Amino acid sequence: MPPVSATVDVLLTYLVEAVLLLSLGIILASVLVETGIFSRLSRLTRPLCRISGLSEPSATAILAIFLNPTAGKALYAGLYYDKKVGKEEVIPTLVMSTFPVVLGESLFRVHLPAAIVLLGPVIGGLHVFLNLFSSSLQMTGAIIYTRFVLRKRVPQPCCDRVETPVQKVTFSRDRLEAGFRKALLQLRRIIPVTVIAVLAFTVLTLYGVMDLIGALFQPVLGAIGLPGESSTALVAQILRSYAGYAVVASLVATGTLVVKTALVTLLIGSMMVITLIYLRYTFPLNLSLFGKFGIKITAVSYACSMIAKLITLGLVLLFL
Repeated sequence: MPPVSATVDVLLTYLVEAVLLLSLGIILASVLVETGIFSRLSRLTRPLCRISGLSEPSATAILAIFLNPTAGKALYAGLYYDKKVGKEEVIPTLVMSTFPVVLGESLFRVHLPAAIVLLGPVIGGLHVFLNLFSSSLQMTGAIIYTRFVLRKRVPQPCCDRVETPVQKVTFSRDRLEAGFRKALLQLRRIIPVTVIAVLAFTVLTLYGVMDLIGALFQPVLGAIGLPGESSTALVAQILRSYAGYAVVASLVATGTLVVKTALVTLLIGSMMVITLIYLRYTFPLNLSLFGKFGIKITAVSYACSMIAKLITLGLVLLFL
């Protein structure tokens, strides 16, 4: 387990970033609605709206989440409370948004270069591809649900047939003040819950409760034939993904792992990392943004992530 001081530093950094991004997202959502900019932005999302079967506000939120997951989710929460989106499409939208988030992290940030450099072009490239494939399974499942299940139960006008009314964009003082006032009301409720929830889960981490999560995955190692040394890589991956890459690379170099077992180790490690991320960050964030509804959002989103990872893991075990 990392030293207490390191954990506290991570906590403070995350809290500062979360508060700033949440504030930015909620204020932005309120201003977009009040000034009329939102009605123009929605036109840019018509292709995504048609493909996904989502409403235009939800499709717009996916684009915002792609640019910044925390601020985008805060923006979406603001649209939800303003009744711009129905409760029934919040969960499929957030499940669907997993793919653009993973795509952004893999291709437009540092995961791909780090994986290629540390793991080599074959294992690194396959690892990134499998992450994208897993998240694409979630997106595909959510699209199927939205188009063929949700829209039959809750019909919505097609983007092709209905022209969204375009409001006149007005940056008047009254409109801006109205947006800020609505944002402040939400921030007074959201920020304290965020801080308390993250502190609570950090205390659990310091007392070793989160370490039990890793123990739950240990029986899986033996069941799928991974060597005991893989547990070292899993622990390293929990602490920092790049550390996990380095350990896996060293195990491959010594012949302990081959391509297949290296990819399986990385997939199981990512499942453990996702579990901890959901417990430490995603659940507190969803709870603060959506209230009690955030519990259901977290549970369904986590289940979708694990199912997609298990399918991907099964395909690797079967075909490699």
